[in-house]
Amino acid sequence: MSFGLLKHFKDRKKTSEEESSGSFVKNIILGSDLGAILKVFALRKTENLDSIKIISNRVLNKKTLVENYNLGVCLLRSENAVTEIYKNHFNAKILPQKGEPIFYKDGKFHEFNSRAKPMQILNEESFFLSKGFRVDISSLFSPEDWENFDSIISSHLDIRILESVEKSEVKDLVEKSEWSLTFKDFKKMNCENLYVGISPVKFLSYLRNKDELTSDFIDFFTSIQVQSALSISWKLKKLPYEEDKTLFLPQSMTHEWGHFIVEFEENSEGAWAHGLFIVHEDEPQTEDLGSKIKLMKRVIERVFPQFENQIESEFIRFDDEMFMSGVKDELLEKLSFDYPTLNPIGQLSPLKVMMPTEKFLSRILLS
Repeated sequence: MSFGLLKHFKDRKKTSEEESSGSFVKNIILGSDLGAILKVFALRKTENLDSIKIISNRVLNKKTLVENYNLGVCLLRSENAVTEIYKNHFNAKILPQKGEPIFYKDGKFHEFNSRAKPMQILNEESFFLSKGFRVDISSLFSPEDWENFDSIISSHLDIRILESVEKSEVKDLVEKSEWSLTFKDFKKMNCENLYVGISPVKFLSYLRNKDELTSDFIDFFTSIQVQSALSISWKLKKLPYEEDKTLFLPQSMTHEWGHFIVEFEENSEGAWAHGLFIVHEDEPQTEDLGSKIKLMKRVIERVFPQFENQIESEFIRFDDEMFMSGVKDELLEKLSFDYPTLNPIGQLSPLKVMMPTEKFLSRILLS
């Protein structure tokens, strides 16, 4: 047998073994949100660049990050959190709204501490009762990282659809395969450190050996509440309302359907209207979401006549895991002891300071 043919068979055998056992990457990040992206940049400071992979089912780039976080109503609502965030992100640009939230009823706006009573505030809406803080997303990165954002993320991004996750037994002291991941295309990956920023419900659905995991592990992920929401931003010719505050507009005056959360903003890009509503259905239909968007426009139009005539363009974002809450920090401590290579991140992450009531964007930026 010739040397070339022998090498060919050896290479095929090696490739076959790699496909069956899976490739090894030291650090794998599951997620597509800001928390997952910030983790990539944090790991780049301490790890070899080829040891970091972020797994997402969609493209991640600067444009989508800006659209998802610079557009939309304020998702940061804690003055105490802002003070602490500056300790982590020294150059962050965070601007407070000028006014407190107000609600619309009987043809005019009212303050929440007035004699007028609003329509029922749903549990998920109570978060927006505090004054908002708007974050310039680019200020969370160094100028060099922001300039090269797309090429940096692209070098770590692996677009795949996850099939399963399994806690594996370490057999190699060099490539410590603590976690095994399988994808829809039958590819496999193993890693030492797994960073979880996806919905806990989804993560649990991927786990293949739950019965071998501790009760604290299961309790942590099952106790977290996940809430879907739809966010819309409209580019306007001019603002119909000049005050910088959060507006609660009832979806109906006869039914307890909740509110549309609305804000108007003027920035360097022009005039904007931002709206958000909580989605209560587990699997909302496209036509139902479309009807709700039309309703939101009609409600805003009733309060601010000629609003729709001012619209130049719109950006719509539906996220079935926009808000995650109920993180049990005491269980996070147990989790880090029992499974030191499993790292919840983003909205699920442990806090560096004792601020257990913080959630959503606050928790992402405080971790």
